[in-house]
Amino acid sequence: MDRDRENAAAPGKRLLMEAALRLTSTSRSLSSLGLRELAREAGLNPNTFYRHFKDVDDLGLALIRDIAGRLRQPLRELRREAAQRAVTGEAEVAPRLFGIDLGRGRRVCQETVQLFFDFVEAHPETFIIGVRELHGASPVLRAALRELMDAFGADMAEDILEFQLLPPLVDREVVLRISNLVSRNLFQMSLDYLSEPGQREAIRRLAEEQVLMLFTGASVLQALGQLQRAPVASEQA
Repeated sequence: MDRDRENAAAPGKRLLMEAALRLTSTSRSLSSLGLRELAREAGLNPNTFYRHFKDVDDLGLALIRDIAGRLRQPLRELRREAAQRAVTGEAEVAPRLFGIDLGRGRRVCQETVQLFFDFVEAHPETFIIGVRELHGASPVLRAALRELMDAFGADMAEDILEFQLLPPLVDREVVLRISNLVSRNLFQMSLDYLSEPGQREAIRRLAEEQVLMLFTGASVLQALGQLQRAPVASEQA
């Protein structure tokens, strides 16, 4: 059994993680924490830290894995449920543009963006620290956070392709690139969402519009490319 599985449910580990969130939820980085300070905040003996973590980077990685474990699968399940409802006719009827089912796309987008920001609101310290460490001093944490955002993007791309939320002419690599861009943008927007409570509805709507515009724009550009290449192909024939 590996180290993570051995102490995943250990009370001391959870207390240290929660203490780190409290201490760094304003303006401090994880790298600035002293182990004695952290243990004191958690109400533990300083030696307890090394029973659960190798160093502060290891603690940060545990926090990042915690985000992934609590958000990644629920977000994917909700997106799939929304796409499935659209297939069975529960989504609003909307016109198609270059083969894009705008009603399905909007429904799926609204529900997944809402779930993301609901999670942000419920776990503010986690996102404040996560976005800060994305530009922080630790290359280990920066790489882990980029990997996490890319994993969210890969999930999104896979679901878009599986449920045909975009027309088949849109290249798989294009879908993945835009999904990664959307994922990173949502993480960045989480700070505005937390710092401006009065603007949360507007921020959520803006996020939805940006997602739809990115995917719709890619679909239209690829469709136009197909149309431009068609006359050339017919002339050669």
